[in-house]
Amino acid sequence: MAEQKKIDDEKRKIRSEARQNRDTLTQAQIRLWSEKICENLQAQPFFQAAETVYFYYPLGSEVNLLPLAQQALDLGKQAAFPRVNGNEMAFYRVSSLQAFAEGAFHIMEPAGDDVMDNAAALVFVPGLAFDSQGNRMGYGKGYYDRYFARYPGCRKVGVCYGMQRIPQAPCGEFDIPMDMVITECGLEHFLNYDII
Repeated sequence: MAEQKKIDDEKRKIRSEARQNRDTLTQAQIRLWSEKICENLQAQPFFQAAETVYFYYPLGSEVNLLPLAQQALDLGKQAAFPRVNGNEMAFYRVSSLQAFAEGAFHIMEPAGDDVMDNAAALVFVPGLAFDSQGNRMGYGKGYYDRYFARYPGCRKVGVCYGMQRIPQAPCGEFDIPMDMVITECGLEHFLNYDII
């Protein structure tokens, strides 16, 4: 119990610092680095080969992958975005980036009802910080961890700016690491398996 409290306290501190650091970015930096990250992802064989890609709708200073989502739709891929319902999160297919409404935590969520259930989807995951082993510091609600516990076969790609990388993130037993992390500087792999 004391060990879990120590982990929770450390996570709160890192989250607070990471959010403050990211929020110092200018709109020009966010736009430039987001464009570079989209370019890096578009060039990856695993993106090119993916039939189903799960995105997220950017909030505040998060990396903006919406241009890549539009490209995915243009290429005929199935694109989906998350929607929160109580303690659970599911991904819903979108056919247009106009089909969103404000949902939980003031995040834009897909308006349709076409739930995606692809256990091997390529999932782009936002976060406040990622460490050198692929561990992720999310926002503390555990939605992505619970989702990946249900769908362990998903290919999990953490998406962040280089400034969000940290040496080590405190982890609890329910925290699920990423398979790779992408920044404006490139891609880092953590698992040795065929990602295409």
